[in-house]
Amino acid sequence: MGIAIRLKEVSFKYDGAKENVLENINLTVEYGETVLLSGVSGEGKSTLLSIINGVIPFVNSGEFSGSVEIDGKDVTKLKISERSKLIGTVLQNADEQIIYDLVNEEIAFGCENLNIAFEEIDRRIERFTMLMQIEKTAKTKTLSGGQKQRLITASTLAMEQKIIILDEPLANLDTHTSHILLKALRNLANSGYAVLIVEHRLDVVKNYIDKVMRIENKQLFTNTEINDLNSGIKTIPHADGSLPGEVLIKGEKLFFAAGDRNIIDGLDIEIRAGERIVLLGENGCGKTTLMRMLAMLNKPSDGALSQTITKSKKANSKWFSKVGYVYQNPTYQLFMPTLLSEISFKAKSEEMAMEMIKAFGLSGLEQRHPQSLSEGQKRRASIAAVCASEPTVLFLDEPTVGQDYKNLCKTVETVNKINKNLGTAIVTVTHDKRCAGALADRVLIMENGKISQQGDYRLANEFLDK
Repeated sequence: MGIAIRLKEVSFKYDGAKENVLENINLTVEYGETVLLSGVSGEGKSTLLSIINGVIPFVNSGEFSGSVEIDGKDVTKLKISERSKLIGTVLQNADEQIIYDLVNEEIAFGCENLNIAFEEIDRRIERFTMLMQIEKTAKTKTLSGGQKQRLITASTLAMEQKIIILDEPLANLDTHTSHILLKALRNLANSGYAVLIVEHRLDVVKNYIDKVMRIENKQLFTNTEINDLNSGIKTIPHADGSLPGEVLIKGEKLFFAAGDRNIIDGLDIEIRAGERIVLLGENGCGKTTLMRMLAMLNKPSDGALSQTITKSKKANSKWFSKVGYVYQNPTYQLFMPTLLSEISFKAKSEEMAMEMIKAFGLSGLEQRHPQSLSEGQKRRASIAAVCASEPTVLFLDEPTVGQDYKNLCKTVETVNKINKNLGTAIVTVTHDKRCAGALADRVLIMENGKISQQGDYRLANEFLDK
């Protein structure tokens, strides 16, 4: 069907960096193909996508060499605005892409920039909100992380460029919605689109891919077998934790309302010392809202929330010295000038800070600014910084997004070690089948603001296999 994307001898080095991120990259993606770009976190996958869409070098500057061809035309000197007419891009960070207050306005924005007729825009809003299962009149600020991911994907698909590049499109998506998106992308490729995906959840994406490429040591390797990449991608064996102790946090008949909807609807829950709880459920069912209430970041609309950690009814500095919370979006949590100072900020000791840097696979990055790291590295950095404070309770919201299998194992192993050695209670929200069972003594399934099922770690696989 013809070549959609071709890179020739592309090399790039960020301003201030000592070494190239990529060297002599040659890449070809044809119309009709769905291509997976794989590799370890921080190897340059997102950098390569930014070179294709023009973010590099026109926004993120550095030393660039080589050429970029899109649809047979050399676009090396064309800026983002010109390339965007040909390429649709879904970025990792949904919040950075959302501008408008309402879902339908957000989807319309890109279409309007392409001078699409209003009647056609309305048709596309209807089509893609139905495809991605989001309410077109919903307020964007009320959406869950997974629903925001659906929105930015719908907004990109609605522009109907024939070349689509997606950076971790399954981030925060439940399994059901992940397959809906992947089937849609597969159908688009079958109709003549070119689709290039960066994704680590290989167990979900493998059946939708035509070709696999891998970035390793600055080089691009083609003709990689998906089975090679997928070896070892399985549920990590359950790590037995100690028996739960005293009740640390208790919620009774908890409600949390947004507008006319109860996001949390009369829910009871207990968190005990030393236990590991995993919260599962489809996007928008209330997992993050519940976790934020338990961490006293949000106040319940109704119901009783009590805790024995500080005995206080308010979230004060003493509370947050004992309760750690890792957000879905690590960008909001990293603020120090270097990674070392970030991890050391609340660390109980310098030794603990260095131990966490090593344990989360961040050695060698100590003097980098946290915001200059890859998204996967940022996520591990935010977890490492919170874990270094040795919290009594640790809340983790989608901790494994953007993690290749090696770093996924490091993260799970370290979190479980903290649970075992320090007796830290851990509550995790995840959609990642690769690790959910390994982080759980108790699994709670949420549906419509309630807990509909609960069981041991085996329930995680049963639910995520559906």
